[in-house]
Amino acid sequence: MADIEVWRVDLSDASQINALWPLLDSEEQVRAKRFHFDHDRRRFVLAHGALRTILGRFRQCLAADLCFVRSTHGKPALVPPHALEFNLSHSADLALCAVAAAGELGVDVECHRAVDSAALAQRFFSSSEAGRLAQLDGSALQAAFFACWTRKEAYIKAKGLGLSLPLDQFTVSTEPDVPPRLESSCFAPADVAAYRFWSIPVPAGYSAALAYCGPCAGPPRVRDWHPGE
Repeated sequence: MADIEVWRVDLSDASQINALWPLLDSEEQVRAKRFHFDHDRRRFVLAHGALRTILGRFRQCLAADLCFVRSTHGKPALVPPHALEFNLSHSADLALCAVAAAGELGVDVECHRAVDSAALAQRFFSSSEAGRLAQLDGSALQAAFFACWTRKEAYIKAKGLGLSLPLDQFTVSTEPDVPPRLESSCFAPADVAAYRFWSIPVPAGYSAALAYCGPCAGPPRVRDWHPGE
């Protein structure tokens, strides 16, 4: 495998539900049944079923045989001997599954939607990020907000700390069309040099980012997931 691989999963195809449902464990099936709307259940089953098929291929085992544990802050991991660094994110009809042999890895995808970007940035982001976003409006503001948001989410997912890590305690770049990076971190200054970030190519109307710390030699390989792979 490449150092890092990212799979784009289309969550709109309900025809795969019956094939993927048996791959989920009992906990995942219970979680899926709790969704009130069919489209939310479909997206969950497709995302988690695809994740299992991808990890099963890398570990050369049956997808249904994979077992997961969660850290104190909820980050999932494979039970040894199937250890492999991975992360899953989904929004609307798109999921991303990122896999690496080692290191700390986080990925995030967000479907663009109508939000009060400036107000949210002022409330949750660092002062530097909020200041830059306050200078924008319209589509430029939306693009920069979601670029910033996905980079911040990817970083905290890689750290495995969830929202226990305050979003205003670190700063990422906000420009959507330049290589992303971590600019500062109040709680872990060494991460500025240790972490690498990439924007992940996704369809129009989405933003996505990946954060990684580890023995990576190059950018992630991005491909589309197809049933049977």
